[in-house]
Amino acid sequence: MSYPHPSHDPSEHGEAFRSASDEVGEAIELLLSAGELTAEQRIEVLGGLLAVEALRPYWRRNRFPDNAQESLRRDDPELAGVLEALAPVLLGRAQAREDAAAAIAHAEALLG
Repeated sequence: MSYPHPSHDPSEHGEAFRSASDEVGEAIELLLSAGELTAEQRIEVLGGLLAVEALRPYWRRNRFPDNAQESLRRDDPELAGVLEALAPVLLGRAQAREDAAAAIAHAEALLG
């Protein structure tokens, strides 16, 4: 995958971006398919990736997640809003999975 030189025609840059974006999308699709994940797990993985990618530049500058989120909110309030709306859904699913695993382990322990 190659990216255009900044001095190239902007229309070429748009085409290269679409091409690179398509390649990345196809690679992600292949990885998700190869992992034999359920549809729900795929959504969780993609949601997590969105959060990581959105916060990555801010996390490097700040030590704490709250500071990174505040910086993102200042620079891109719309994207920060999306992450803030998505976080409870992803965390709720992860918590439900942990609770289910703990309940199964407890039941197995009771059964011997």
